[in-house]
Amino acid sequence: MASGQGPGPPRESCEEPSSSSASEQQVAQDTEEVFRSYVYYSHQQEQEAQGAAAPLDPEMVNLPQDPNSVMGQVGRQLAIIGDDINRRFDSEFQNMLQQLQPTAENAPELFAKIASRLFDSGISWGRVVALLGFGYRLAMHIYQHGLTGFFSRVTRFVIDVMMRHYITRWIAQRGGWVAVLNFSYRPILNVLAALAVVLLGQFVVRRYFKS
Repeated sequence: MASGQGPGPPRESCEEPSSSSASEQQVAQDTEEVFRSYVYYSHQQEQEAQGAAAPLDPEMVNLPQDPNSVMGQVGRQLAIIGDDINRRFDSEFQNMLQQLQPTAENAPELFAKIASRLFDSGISWGRVVALLGFGYRLAMHIYQHGLTGFFSRVTRFVIDVMMRHYITRWIAQRGGWVAVLNFSYRPILNVLAALAVVLLGQFVVRRYFKS
């Protein structure tokens, strides 16, 4: 499916590329571990914050983690950055998912359309965080509606979208996922990702899923 950017590489955000460059293929390979770590720590943060009120997905609780892994640390850092977004905009995520009613059958198309909208005006770290956050929410939603073992499919959705929309190339040009570890906590990441969440809730449902 095409995005609003056309077939070529994406328009760059105002963030400057790193002087070092990582392999685009390596970024794609690392994405699985980064997303797995992001989901594990996001789920853990929700359990700690909400206690018994938080939904529990045993698959996420038992995701394998290597505390010494660099990509695991990247996922944890992204989960920390995204925690405030997840808490502040949880109702927007939930309302959108209720309207879209994702199932195992329609989830691939739904995820692809939302990602297309999310990145059709360019790429930024904030939007990458928003994509991971939506993948996490989608996996949780489908689990809560009775389908277990779906997390691995959502992971594949994330990797496919990142390759199709040149996001792996964009990250590689900035030195790879490890560049996340050099961030100081910047509120602009929250602003960008929060804006992406609002856009998803207000625009995607109306444009793509309502006749």
